[in-house]
Amino acid sequence: MQSAKVLDVPHEFTWSLQFLDLSDNLFAGSLPPLSVSKSLVHVHLKGNRFTGSIPEDLLDSSELLTLDLGGNNLSGNIPQSFSALSSLRILSLRENNFKGQIPHFLCQLSKISIMDLSSNGFSGPIPQCFRNLSFGNRWFDEDVFRQNSLLGVGRSVTYIYRGRIERDFYNIHDRGGDEFDYQQDKQDQFEFITKNRHLTYKGNILNFMSGLDLSSNNLTGQIPYELGQLSSIHALNLSYNHLTGVIPNSFSNLSSLESLDLSYNNLSGEIPSELSGLNFLEVFSVAHNNLSGRIPDNNQFGTFDNSSYDGNPFLCGSIIKNKCDANEPSLLPTVFPDESEGKWYDIDLVVFSASFVASYSIIVLGLATLLYINPYWRRRWFNLIEECMCSSYYFASV
Repeated sequence: MQSAKVLDVPHEFTWSLQFLDLSDNLFAGSLPPLSVSKSLVHVHLKGNRFTGSIPEDLLDSSELLTLDLGGNNLSGNIPQSFSALSSLRILSLRENNFKGQIPHFLCQLSKISIMDLSSNGFSGPIPQCFRNLSFGNRWFDEDVFRQNSLLGVGRSVTYIYRGRIERDFYNIHDRGGDEFDYQQDKQDQFEFITKNRHLTYKGNILNFMSGLDLSSNNLTGQIPYELGQLSSIHALNLSYNHLTGVIPNSFSNLSSLESLDLSYNNLSGEIPSELSGLNFLEVFSVAHNNLSGRIPDNNQFGTFDNSSYDGNPFLCGSIIKNKCDANEPSLLPTVFPDESEGKWYDIDLVVFSASFVASYSIIVLGLATLLYINPYWRRRWFNLIEECMCSSYYFASV
């Protein structure tokens, strides 16, 4: 079995370094400070054995686009210095041991498109200020993951990106040559869980992918209504937390959403019917909550299977075993506006009088028959009448 090694980045190696990828190795110990390199653009340190907290001076690069520290044993809090990473597009801290509340200064990362904080120990509410993050808004004037050329300088690698929007993907055969093939292999790539699958996004596609993953934490409180303002986000995962309250109606504004996972929480109320207007939604799960009412079954919601709604015994709909009975009569009384038709509590006096006389006659005849047949009860009856008469005479005389 190979032993872990402490990472020691030489100073002369970092002076012009832009791309640092040491993922999936056996490096251990504390994270080394990388702030000596002011030009870092992509940092991938996932899948190692780094421990301890993230140092405040880990990075000092206003050009940083990607920071992936997932799959380590890091703990403590997210350092305040992260708020200065003004160009950051991708941040992954997944599968570590961070605790405490999600810091609000992450909302200063206004250009972020993918944020993965899953599988940690974060607690408290989801910050409402996440509405300030871009998560895929295309109003930025640069395709930062578009690679133009690659220059090798000693031990450093420099990537130059185009500063214009271009939505078509590179075609290797059109751009041609072994040199381009080598460049294509060196594009930045990032693994993100969406649509219940581990997917790797590479190169230019990272300009268009966006997502927020806060799953498998200890988050509490209600889902902020403000998350409905993230109209360009493609994936939202809040599963395996302790969230309460209702599913916000504002989620109907997430017009680009392709994957929404709210499973394994304590959500209640109904599934908003407005969500059926999310035409790009491919994966949807609210399993194991406390939801109730009718499941929308039009548009995309007609394609989701039973597993999307498991563990909600009070949900009903055409696509699950618990059907909603559309012909079930109302238990409330019907009141007609036309007074001539009478009210539900009107009494027929003729019927009431006849039934009263019949009931009274039956009681009197039954009592007379009992007294005629049984001499003991007849004597008791006459004694009771005599006592009542005496009592009445006594009270009247007093």
